Amino acid sequence: MRFLALIPIIILALYQLDKALPKYYIFDPEKLQELSKASIERHPNNVTELMYDLTDALQKEYGEKHVMPFSTDPEKWMFSNHGNAMGSMIILHASITEYLILYGTPLGSEGHSGVHLAHDYFTILQGIEKRYMPGELEATEYHPGDQNWLPRGTRSQYMLKGWALELAQGWIPSMLPFGFLDTFTSTLDLPNLWRTVRLTAEGMVGQLLIGKF
Repeated sequence: MRFLALIPIIILALYQLDKALPKYYIFDPEKLQELSKASIERHPNNVTELMYDLTDALQKEYGEKHVMPFSTDPEKWMFSNHGNAMGSMIILHASITEYLILYGTPLGSEGHSGVHLAHDYFTILQGIEKRYMPGELEATEYHPGDQNWLPRGTRSQYMLKGWALELAQGWIPSMLPFGFLDTFTSTLDLPNLWRTVRLTAEGMVGQLLIGKF
């Protein structure tokens, strides 16, 4: 009975925490799109140089303490299997309320977006993404410089062949099971899972230590 009496208090506390989330955000989706377009214009035919250039611009805008450097070191990259899709990613920022990654695949993949307690902003850097939502009979196409916004709590099917800068803002830990489950149900790629968990945890703890929630 005591626990039941606490339920309204817990719900109210969670509601207030949820309302406060935006004050912890540091990244601006419109600014990310602006910086992405500038890097695309400077390096339209070399995605590696584009990523170096964009990461440098992000560090200048948001500070090196919040944006990790880009690298082609395989130890910094992880496969991401989620919702029947597969790609690879490198973490630029990971905290409790935000993540910023470079994600994609040169081969092409498609799947379910998942339903998350976070907004997702997907800025295409190279290649093409196609997406449709329930009730839509034709896909929307996104090309370099375009930004695809998936509001939290919604879902889509998407297809990507190329690379993107992805920002998520919301309850980031709640998104992790979606990214981890395929390891146990299909891929069994435990070394990749360990790298993903380790680098994500290092990013989140590092941000908490400098006051970024």
